Amino acid sequence: MSTENNAEVAATAAVSIKLPDFWKNDPVMWFAQAEAQFALGRVVNDETKYYHIIGKVDQTVICHISDLVVAPPADNKYAAVKERLISRFVLSAETRLERLLGSYELGDLRPTHLLAKMRELAIGLKVDDNLLKMLFIQRLPVNVRPILSCHDGTLDKLAEMADKMVGVTSSLTTAAVDDAAGPSGASGLQEQVDFLTAEVRRLTTSERTRNRSASRGRSSSKSRTGSQKEVCWYHRKYGRDAHQCREPCAFNSKN
Repeated sequence: MSTENNAEVAATAAVSIKLPDFWKNDPVMWFAQAEAQFALGRVVNDETKYYHIIGKVDQTVICHISDLVVAPPADNKYAAVKERLISRFVLSAETRLERLLGSYELGDLRPTHLLAKMRELAIGLKVDDNLLKMLFIQRLPVNVRPILSCHDGTLDKLAEMADKMVGVTSSLTTAAVDDAAGPSGASGLQEQVDFLTAEVRRLTTSERTRNRSASRGRSSSKSRTGSQKEVCWYHRKYGRDAHQCREPCAFNSKN
């Protein structure tokens, strides 16, 4: 391929690069993604990369690099902009430690997602898994903390188990609110609390069984989990006598 053709291919690749808007809350990962796109598009020219970055910062960001925009350095323009933006927007070690120790909450995140964000905050802080486990459990709902505190598996396994338990809690809470409006609301709520307790025990037993015997535990867990997902709570509790049904439910198709 001629030099002229190579230049045309490079120009086309450079134009095809579509970077997201600059992430003020995570500049390091934003530049990592930008550089991945540069690599895929075979963009190596310093000035081309520099202009791609300038084109993706808004007014609140560009003021931090105004001198590099008005009078860019003769060489290493991209490196200069990258270093400046990261230094201005990356969270300090003190801020990350403060968030990790006190201000980071579960909110509407799944526990596995919360753990990922906590691990990101912990980068470079020399936080071991035991401390991270304690901080992670403190941010979970109070009704699942005691069981997970006794869990001796990996932190990833603990987070996966927390996903299941929080999911069960959320679905039963919704059902409890619906049923509480009726005359038998109190008894229905108690029944669902009892069911939640049994479900938590089942999840814990399932996890321990997998640790003792991987092959037997997997088949047993899949069988139990499958049956729980196919039939709604009302039909699991009352069978054919159930007066309500919550989708998805395969009870009628089975009977």
